[in-house]
Amino acid sequence: MRKTLLLLLFCSMVGRVSLGQESLTTISLDLIQNKVNGGKPLPSEEKFYIRGAIPEQIEMVKVSIYPSKKSDKSGKTYFWTPPFGYKKLDFQLFVEDELRSNEDYHMDFGFYQKAGVNEVKELRDLIATNISTYLNTITIVKKGGIQFEDSDEQVLSNMGIIVERGAYYFETPNGVQFPGFSDLTRNKLEQRKKLKMGKAKYNATGVAEGDNARAVYARQYLDELLAIATAEIDQFLTTNMLVRVGEKSFQNYPSEKKPNSILINAGYGAISLSKNLPQQEFVHSPYVGLSFPLGNRTFARFMSNVSLSTGAFISGNIENSRGERITGPLLDRPVYVGLGYNFFRFFRLNAGGTFLTTERLDGSQSQSFHPFVGISAEFRIWLGLGNKR
Repeated sequence: MRKTLLLLLFCSMVGRVSLGQESLTTISLDLIQNKVNGGKPLPSEEKFYIRGAIPEQIEMVKVSIYPSKKSDKSGKTYFWTPPFGYKKLDFQLFVEDELRSNEDYHMDFGFYQKAGVNEVKELRDLIATNISTYLNTITIVKKGGIQFEDSDEQVLSNMGIIVERGAYYFETPNGVQFPGFSDLTRNKLEQRKKLKMGKAKYNATGVAEGDNARAVYARQYLDELLAIATAEIDQFLTTNMLVRVGEKSFQNYPSEKKPNSILINAGYGAISLSKNLPQQEFVHSPYVGLSFPLGNRTFARFMSNVSLSTGAFISGNIENSRGERITGPLLDRPVYVGLGYNFFRFFRLNAGGTFLTTERLDGSQSQSFHPFVGISAEFRIWLGLGNKR
């Protein structure tokens, strides 16, 4: 029995090493036929590449993938940019986060080329105008000072949203998003709380006869705040920005369904006996059983190693030190239940309890529950036909 287990363990190790050496899957994007992966489901529970043809001017490809039942914020975004000196008219993008089996996904492709100088200038002017309009809308000038209807944090957040929405069709060459405003803008927002409207006539510049000094002073402050904010925005919206010139979406696109499998354990274990005995002792036997992992290995590595396990000790001649035969409820074999932990991908350590029936020397029987521990080799049996990776 032990030689057989060692042979099975060796075969399992060889099989798993060969699986680990498999190459990554590559799927194609065909914009002419409007197909991805030739119309077949997307690879699931594995990393993969997306490859497709692009025009010569394209300098970035952006792909967003997210579950159809969730918002786009729950997904992942990937970028491809050509290496220096790249002349080929195709792209190959690496999707690092595995998709779940048998689920629908949205895939949004964006294609970018270098934006013109005038396009970037128009973008800057548009965002500056929108921020100025927003600041004017929330500003209240009173005798006690300049007040905003929104808090400073809300102002910073809303201005950031204006930048993001305004630049929706633009990307930096490295795909970096707008980082938000620095302490310069934050400090300028704080400064308004110290401005004295009672001295506006003396602090404001360019106050003409008959002008409302407070309004001029407030306008001067808002212009300074806008200048600082737009300077930070301009540092982000540089002339090397890329603009989206094409896009393609695939809605409710399925991922491949992985076949179901069961995990079979074959190992050797020890049962602790102490009830009605002068001292604790152990009996040993090979066992076979099933394991049910508490998680998917692709998405929850630790929990996938932990399992609920059940099975039976298969030896038919288990006896305690008194010569009393030990059997159980399943074909006169002890049945165990417990937890298992997989390590090295092919060993499983099991620990739990065993349902026993003790046939006493006086002819009576007693049922009891005793702890056990064991180690086993684990084998995955695939159910049905399909991809067995």
